[in-house]
Amino acid sequence: IIVIHVQLTTAQTAVSTLFVPDTNTIISINMPDGSDDINFYISAPDWYQYAAVGFGQSMANALMLVMYPSADHKGVTISPRLSTGNTEPVFSSDIRITLHEGSAIHDFDMVANGTCHSCRALGPDKPSIEVAATSPMMFAVGPNVGLSSDDRDARIRRHMGYGRFTMDLVRASGPGGVGVPRNATSGAALLGDGEGLVRDSNKAATAHGILFVIVALAVAPFDMLIAGAFRRWSWLHGFTGSVYFLFVIGAMVPGVLISREHIMTQQFRTGHQVLGLITIVMVACMFFWGLGLSLIRRSAKKRGQEPPENTRLMGSIHKWVGRLIWVLLLVNNGLGLKLSEQPTLIMLGYASLTGAVAVFLGPVYFFIWRCSKRREPKGEDQHELHTIYDHNYR
Repeated sequence: IIVIHVQLTTAQTAVSTLFVPDTNTIISINMPDGSDDINFYISAPDWYQYAAVGFGQSMANALMLVMYPSADHKGVTISPRLSTGNTEPVFSSDIRITLHEGSAIHDFDMVANGTCHSCRALGPDKPSIEVAATSPMMFAVGPNVGLSSDDRDARIRRHMGYGRFTMDLVRASGPGGVGVPRNATSGAALLGDGEGLVRDSNKAATAHGILFVIVALAVAPFDMLIAGAFRRWSWLHGFTGSVYFLFVIGAMVPGVLISREHIMTQQFRTGHQVLGLITIVMVACMFFWGLGLSLIRRSAKKRGQEPPENTRLMGSIHKWVGRLIWVLLLVNNGLGLKLSEQPTLIMLGYASLTGAVAVFLGPVYFFIWRCSKRREPKGEDQHELHTIYDHNYR
């Protein structure tokens, strides 16, 4: 990797610089005299979705400067954002940024040379920058996912790595500009072990996706097979249905947790979230519906009576809504992959698995239906179509 050295000013400047070897990132800061501005220089490889610099010890109430390639992938966009915690920072249109000469993509490196105006004193209830010999700061780099945009409010993914460091902002206070940034640390120190970079992964999102794929492609169809093939042993379907219900709840929990991390999903208004919540409510309703239906039939059997006539209708509703839920799960998994911006290869892989499961289960379901038709007692209404997932006692 070639690190670009850009001459930003010929005058001697007061500047502190951090170089992160593991990500080939340079961060230089200058606090000009007689001003609340902050001059900055940020350089990072353009295969990262973004590079970000934050002022403060944590993301709670912190000012973040986020850099990513412009729409034509020749320049860079700097987005000033405010964060309230370990969530996606929010773009602040009140903060004014000026990019100077040299801000562009140079030999696969994003380079930003700019000024954040009045950023040391943003106003009440907003972050203030601590000017000290060991001022706390942080940095982050995004995943290897493309982003080229002029929109300063562009959506960004969770960082793939981050770190904390201290910077001598007293030393960086003086003549304006950041001088000639170099790939060497001066007036700054990384915190933590090794090179200070913490590798990050979104385990909750991974668990959410994997569990719902298992539910849609394995647990739900298996439960329907059990319900159709072993109708006389209703307790077996009761067991698989309970496992099905627990899997859905277990998959939902990490999804709710990660929704709080991103601006787009915090209000639970995306198609994936709306359809997901509807599906989960339907699963819960059908679980308790089936439980109630089973209790009614068991009660009638203990009294030596036939189940009430309306239990046949209740069983049919349970059966067909269960099938609809399965379809909704398959569709919503695809919406989830799209929302999380998964690579096309992964989405095609999921579609292929879904098709393979459908091709395999189609003949199996048909065979079970044919067997159930042959077992029908003589004299029973021949126009009634008995299909899988029928919980009516014979």
